[in-house]
Amino acid sequence: MKIITDTASNISFDAAKILNIHVVPFHIHFMDQTYLDGITLTPDKLYQLYQDNPNEISKTSQPSVGDFADIYNQYDEEILSIHLSSGLSGAYSSAVNAAKLVDEKRITVIDTKTVGPALGWIVETAARGVQKKWSKERILEAIEEVRKNTITMVSFSDLKYLINSGRISHLQGIMASVLKIKPIIGMNESDGRYSNLGKEITVQKTINKMSTLVANRFGNVKIRIQLMHGNNLSKAADLQKTMLSMIDGFENKLMTITPVLGAHAGPTVIGVAAMPESVYATYLTD
Repeated sequence: MKIITDTASNISFDAAKILNIHVVPFHIHFMDQTYLDGITLTPDKLYQLYQDNPNEISKTSQPSVGDFADIYNQYDEEILSIHLSSGLSGAYSSAVNAAKLVDEKRITVIDTKTVGPALGWIVETAARGVQKKWSKERILEAIEEVRKNTITMVSFSDLKYLINSGRISHLQGIMASVLKIKPIIGMNESDGRYSNLGKEITVQKTINKMSTLVANRFGNVKIRIQLMHGNNLSKAADLQKTMLSMIDGFENKLMTITPVLGAHAGPTVIGVAAMPESVYATYLTD
């Protein structure tokens, strides 16, 4: 079985090679140039473009039906194609339509209703299941177990990138900007869209709230966390310090989000994905 995902999973191409995952890049459009996420555009280059062109906003587009069809046709074996939430992107729809064109019987397309490192954990679970020669049914059960036990949340100091992405209400975004409110955004498990988890007036209060939400969600069990940021290392470090003071946690290496996510979130974003360590150990370790 071949595992296919998109760059919103935040899985590096080096890691994907080790796990035998095919990662399909999003397209990022900035001014008169189009880039491939993670291939011709790195996070550092994206934020430098923002810094050099402060009045410009990037746009993104998902891989097309043709892109997915071309990739599916590269493989003869069964395919499990796992993608970011259909509530945030048309990538899932493109993959579904491509599967219909190629071979619906051997291609299963999954809408994870999440994004970023949380999506990456789901994809990695599937890849490790393939390595362990699990049946398709067992892999699907495993990725659902990871999905339902994982949460993700982010916050921003500057909302203009998210407002211009169209992923949140334009009016709500403007009000938040005027009032200097720092929202905390998670994922709605039912429709895979962004959900409001709270709002604070300072970054430190936001960090405290995010840490409390994680602690309340999982209680006293040991937690695996993946901290992330756009170009905001100092506040990500503050989040790391606060969160690890409130939970019994293990931490993956601090991650910079992939350009397709940074294009919408902007440089000030900080966030976390979290799951019980017992789930992580069951599915994501050799």
